[in-house]
Amino acid sequence: MNPNLIEMPLLLSGAAGQRGQLQAQYSQDAPVRSAIMKRLELHRPLLNQQAPQAFLAQQWDFAQCFCQPELEEMQGVATGFGVAPLDLFTFLHLSLLKHLLMPTAAGDGCSVCAVATPNEGAILAKNRDFHGEHVDLQRIFLHTDPAWPEGRRFLCVGSLGAPGVYSSGINSNGLAVADTQIATTDHGVGWLRYFLMTRLLSKHATVSEALSDLKALPHAGGGSLVLADATGTTVAVDLGHRVIKIERASCGVSRTNHFKPDSVANSPDAAPMVASSEGRARVLDQYLHSASPTLPKLQALMASHNQGTTTGLCRHGEDGDAQTLSGVVYICRERRLSFCAGNPCQVPWASFTLHDNH
Repeated sequence: MNPNLIEMPLLLSGAAGQRGQLQAQYSQDAPVRSAIMKRLELHRPLLNQQAPQAFLAQQWDFAQCFCQPELEEMQGVATGFGVAPLDLFTFLHLSLLKHLLMPTAAGDGCSVCAVATPNEGAILAKNRDFHGEHVDLQRIFLHTDPAWPEGRRFLCVGSLGAPGVYSSGINSNGLAVADTQIATTDHGVGWLRYFLMTRLLSKHATVSEALSDLKALPHAGGGSLVLADATGTTVAVDLGHRVIKIERASCGVSRTNHFKPDSVANSPDAAPMVASSEGRARVLDQYLHSASPTLPKLQALMASHNQGTTTGLCRHGEDGDAQTLSGVVYICRERRLSFCAGNPCQVPWASFTLHDNH
C-alpha cells in the first residue's frame, strides 16, 4: 500500500453516528462500497439461504437492544459511503457465517502476542493478515466521543468502511486490544467481536475491568482477543458463545488462528492460512520465552519469513488471498503505537502517540 495514506490518523470526533459518517468525509474517493459489495456478491449463495438470514435478523435485534452506540457508528459509516446498513452489518458477519455454515471454508488469519518487557512495560503486537482489497482502505483512526468517561479516546488500526476497532487499538488509559480470526463450532446470538473491541476501549481502563465485562456478556463466538495494559498485565481470551476461555501467563500470551485443545470448540478449517497457524504460534511462543523480550526483537520477529521448518510471521500471499497488510506494536505505558503500513520486512515503522491527560 501507499504509506503516505497513513501520515496522520484520521480524527473521528463526536457521537457514534457522527464518527461513522466522518470516515466518508475524509475519504469519499476510496473504493469502500465496491470492496464491500464484491465480498457480499462472492458469498451470495451462502447469504441467500434461510439459516444465515434468520441468524442475521436475530443479531440485528440483539445489536439494537445491547450494542446501540456500536450499531449507530456502523449505520453512520454505511450512510457516509452509500451502503445499505444491513449490507454492512452482513459484511461484518461474513467470517462468522462462513464458519457457522461452512466449517471448512477458507479464512484469513493474523499473528498477535503481548508481553511485559524490561524497559517498555507491556507491549502488544499484531501482523494484520487480511484480504488484498483492504490494502488501500487501511487507516489509523483517532476516536473521541463526549459520551466516554474522563475524556477517553483511542487510536486504532482499521479499514475505511468498518466501524470502530476493526483490527486493533489502544486507548488513552493504555489498554490495548487485538484480535485474530479462529473458526469455532460454538456460535450463537451475541456480541460481534468487532463491536466488542470498540466497547472495551471506550469503556475500560485496564485488563481487569475489560475481563469483568467480557465475562458478563453473551458472545456471538469465534476468534480471540489479546489484551494488555499500562500496568503490564497481559491476557488472551478465546471467544465462544456458550463459553469463553481466558489464558494468563507470566511470560506473556499469543494467538494465531487455532484454539488450543482445552479451549473453545474448534471448527476444522482447510484454509492455507490456518495450515500455517501452528508454525506461527510456535515462533511466537519461543519469543515469549526468550531471555529478554524487547520491542526491536519483536519488530524483527514480525518481519520474519519462512526459513527451513520455521514459519515466518510476515506473509506474502502464501496463504490464499490473505497477506500481511501491516504490522503494529502498542506500547501501553507510553500510550503509543509503532506502525508499519505494509509488509514489516519492507516498510519502515512510524510512531503515533495518544497524549495522556490523566
